[in-house]
Amino acid sequence: MGPGSLPQLFARKNNLRILGIVAALKSEARSLTMLPIGADGLIWLNETTLLKVAGIGAKHALAASELLIAEGATALLSWGSAGALHPKLSPGNLILPKSVIASQKDVFPTDAAWHNRLVTRLTNRFEIYSEPLVQSPIVLASPMDKLDFFKKHDAIAVDMESGSVAEMASRANLPFMVIRAIADTSDMTIPASALNAIDEYGRLRPMRLLSSLARKPFDLVLLARLRRSFRAARTTLETVVRLAENDFLAF
Repeated sequence: MGPGSLPQLFARKNNLRILGIVAALKSEARSLTMLPIGADGLIWLNETTLLKVAGIGAKHALAASELLIAEGATALLSWGSAGALHPKLSPGNLILPKSVIASQKDVFPTDAAWHNRLVTRLTNRFEIYSEPLVQSPIVLASPMDKLDFFKKHDAIAVDMESGSVAEMASRANLPFMVIRAIADTSDMTIPASALNAIDEYGRLRPMRLLSSLARKPFDLVLLARLRRSFRAARTTLETVVRLAENDFLAF
C-alpha cells in the first residue's frame, strides 16, 4: 500500500487528518479490527486511520512510525498492552500517560489537548492512570526487574515501543498519544517458556512452547495467569474502541 492508495488520496483531497496507529502485535491490533491484515502489517481502518503492526521493540516501532508518516499520518498513537511497575495497577487498567520516557531517558509529553479529550470521553467507564510510562529495551520478566525499573525511572508502567513512537512524532512535530492496557502486574513473573514461544510479532511457536513446558511444567500455571491478564487488557482496549467510535483523535 503506497502513496497512491485510495484512502490516502481521499484523505489528502479532503484535507483530513490521518491517524497513524502503531501496535506491536497482531493480537493487539485485533482489538481494533477483524479485517485481514496483510504480510506487511499495514491496513487502513477507515479513510482517516492507518494501522501498522510493527513487531516488538524500539527498532520496529521507530520504523513503523516512519512508515506511517511517509503514508501521510498527521498524528501518531501507540496502542496495545503494557506491564505494570506500580503495585496499585491491575490487569485491564487503562494507561493514558501524560509523558513517555524513552530508552535514552528522553522525556516526551503526549499531546495535552488530545489527552484531555480522551479522558473526557473515557472517564465515566474507566479509572484512568496518567502517570509516566517508560520504554524498556527488554521484557521485564520478574517482579524484581519491574521494581528496579520503577525505582530507576519513577514511571507507573512499561512497554517496549511507545518511546520510539514518541521520538518519531517529536522529530516530525506531530501530535502523539498512548493508549495502553495493563497485561502483567508488578508482582507477576513472565516465564521463559512464554518468551521463547513467540516470535517478534507475537506469533506462537508451538514446538518451542512444548519443549519449554516439558522442562518446566509449572510454567503452565504462570501462563494461565498471564493469559487471563492479557484477556483483561484486550477487553479494555476493545471497550475503548467502542467508546471512541472510531475517533481516537477525538478532534
